[in-house]
Amino acid sequence: MNDIQKALVAAAKAYYARGTYLQYDDTRAVTGNVVKPPVYRWERHKNSPEDSTRQRTNYTNCAAFCYDVYKNALDLDIINWCTEDMMNDASQHAFRYQVQFDETEEQKKNIRDLYMDMLQPGDIIVNRHVRGGGHAMFYIGDGKIIHSSGSNPCNYNYDNKCDGRESYGSIEKMDVSVLFDPEAQRMYTFGTEKNIAIIRPLLVFKDAVPTESAMNRVKYLQDIFVEKLSSHTIGQTADMGEEITFTYYVRNMRDTAADITVWDAVPEYTEYVSGGEYAHGEVKWAFKLEAGEEKYISYTVRVLKDAQLYGKFIQTVGKVCGVEVKCPAIMVGKHLSADKQQAVAQAIESLRGANEQDTALVKRLYSLIGEKADIGSAKEILDGIFVPYKGVSDTHFELAQSGKYIDMLVPIMYGGRVVDSSDRFPLRRRTAGIFTDEIMAGDVLLCAEDTGNTAVTVYIFGGINMLKITPQGAQVLYGDEIDDVLMGVMGYCKFALIRPAMK
Repeated sequence: MNDIQKALVAAAKAYYARGTYLQYDDTRAVTGNVVKPPVYRWERHKNSPEDSTRQRTNYTNCAAFCYDVYKNALDLDIINWCTEDMMNDASQHAFRYQVQFDETEEQKKNIRDLYMDMLQPGDIIVNRHVRGGGHAMFYIGDGKIIHSSGSNPCNYNYDNKCDGRESYGSIEKMDVSVLFDPEAQRMYTFGTEKNIAIIRPLLVFKDAVPTESAMNRVKYLQDIFVEKLSSHTIGQTADMGEEITFTYYVRNMRDTAADITVWDAVPEYTEYVSGGEYAHGEVKWAFKLEAGEEKYISYTVRVLKDAQLYGKFIQTVGKVCGVEVKCPAIMVGKHLSADKQQAVAQAIESLRGANEQDTALVKRLYSLIGEKADIGSAKEILDGIFVPYKGVSDTHFELAQSGKYIDMLVPIMYGGRVVDSSDRFPLRRRTAGIFTDEIMAGDVLLCAEDTGNTAVTVYIFGGINMLKITPQGAQVLYGDEIDDVLMGVMGYCKFALIRPAMK
């Protein structure tokens, strides 16, 4: 393989290695979505493999995965990311065949042999189904494919408002031969596929070169697993004077030892506290990992004491062996103290069966812990957070540009079936679901059944428990019950998680 192919294959394998950190995205073209073309959750943000960690689940689909491999390895926008567009763009075809469904066994063998002979590492295999739709797969050589499968149970169930997650992740590896095996019943070329093609984007992008980061991955990080973690997860805010610890986890999966270098810059709005070799705003490490060995290294910073920082995002990008490694940005914002957060859980238990409705019970809970929740009704809150999409649609929405409740919105913790990722808030992209370690006790979740926000279910998160406000009296949820609520939010028209303490 040449350097371009090596960079592409290394990127594809790095995505595959993320396991459950990459899940399938099926939120495109959902019911009620009137925006054309359909909204893709991945469309406005491209993730490198190392961005997917135990603290940050990323979502992809078959075409998006192929797009991201090219974007990450070569910094190319292969614009025709939809399988139908790929199939129709003859300028990138290395092979194409329209199945007639009357081919003899000899003809099938000849087509298969020609197809296999044409394949090169870096090619995108595209099939169009008889039933409609299609699938895109990335060829890594040696008869192997890596692709985002989208197989059950990962598809979201909108009727039951529940999300299924792959036990390994949606990125899987398989043999090319499966495409031609009638016994495998997976994308069978002469049974369920009407068009097959080999797409070679480099026929168009003739001047492509690997990025520096991609070549460093090829040279130094093959079979080295890296992730960057933070003491503050994606939805947790950090107040002025609060300390944040960033941790690198490195695992050597090779049969030989590896020399590892790590570099990071102390992020803006913070000051260095401890960890690593520090000089002139930079932190460094150098160490050797034996075969099979793993290592955690970390450093700590403190948020500067400046009230003007509220609403700012602390971003940090480091490098492991020259490959960029990020963790989610952390917003500077107020939150309940640790003691008050513990008090929320106790207050939730005391409010079991309470009859106050809507956000009245939120206000009562906050008063019990000695705080004030300066909020209106659930409808008022959601009306203040969401506005008609680009001002033209009354059935599709995006974030408001400003307002009282926007300042309470937990970063990225919003979305729904009729909500678009906001152009105005790139660091507040919508999410697919919410995890308990991403939020804080005292947070209020509002889930709207209709676009007019007239039917809203309100929840209060307590860390170890959750209060659901119902007409029959408040219910207390635990464990899996909480997870089901948080991972089911995409099934609502709209949802938003607010942190009243931030205002």
